[in-house]
Amino acid sequence: MVSRSEMSFGDLEQLGLFCRVTAHTYSVGVRVNVVSILGITGSVLAKEDGALETLKTIGCFLLEVATKDPSLVVVGEALDALFDVFADGSEAERASVQIRLLSALKEFQPVFKMKVRKEGKGKYSPDQLCVLNNVKTNLRRFVAYQETVEKRLAA
Repeated sequence: MVSRSEMSFGDLEQLGLFCRVTAHTYSVGVRVNVVSILGITGSVLAKEDGALETLKTIGCFLLEVATKDPSLVVVGEALDALFDVFADGSEAERASVQIRLLSALKEFQPVFKMKVRKEGKGKYSPDQLCVLNNVKTNLRRFVAYQETVEKRLAA
């Protein structure tokens, strides 16, 4: 019997293809939903043994979306998904270190803060701005958490 976390190379290849294809759709709603689905999938897998490669694939995709998508709504959803995937579990911790999640988020944090400030008021609704400000706060907290994870794993 194969556990949910044991994916073959072909499965990982299909996951990667799915990520690449959906990342380039014009629909913000589709991109948000794909990011959300991957966040839920990753958070479930993070607590299982043998999910390292899948978590790395999901994490790299979410990180790319978070740092490159033109919509702050999609970026916020990708950051939230990263928080969910890498918040708990030894596989998730190892994967986060291997994809250099902390350094990428530290570098992106001031960029995200500036984009929310500059683009937010004119482009997004008050509800969306509230969510984005919450993500901004959670990003700061998550970076601090990841710092403790990296220190613990390095010891």
